[in-house]
Amino acid sequence: MKRFLLYFISTVTFIVLVFWGYKLPEMVREELMFEGNSEVLYFLVVIFTFLYPTLIGILIRLPKFIKEVKEKRKWAIDWVKLCAIGIPTLYVSQIIVLYSSLPHSVPLPFSGALMRNIESPLSTIAGIIFGYIVLDSLKEKKRMIFSTTI
Repeated sequence: MKRFLLYFISTVTFIVLVFWGYKLPEMVREELMFEGNSEVLYFLVVIFTFLYPTLIGILIRLPKFIKEVKEKRKWAIDWVKLCAIGIPTLYVSQIIVLYSSLPHSVPLPFSGALMRNIESPLSTIAGIIFGYIVLDSLKEKKRMIFSTTI
């Protein structure tokens, strides 16, 4: 029964966080429409919108990560996984933030294709994958070939 309650409470908490995380930018955008001139606040909403999926990915992996930390192992970073999966998914998930914060003379690879598909869930999925990979790339030291001890 204790395990059921733990899973149930975790699931309900996760659903509430996802719901409010997606509602918050909409509510702020509606407020900005009435106020008009708050460009800084709008930029913060854009940053939140694209960092939020990363936090969701971290939350998905967090229970297993906590269980692994309690086992008191020696840890290492799986650089191959972090570089091969983490860097591309980070780039795809943050392309809007990069595009809007860098001067337009700075060329960004694949920015045209990614910006044309801005309404697709690609950046959200990439952000969730990146958040998950950040915690998943921390593994037990003896299983790693290319690693750095933490």
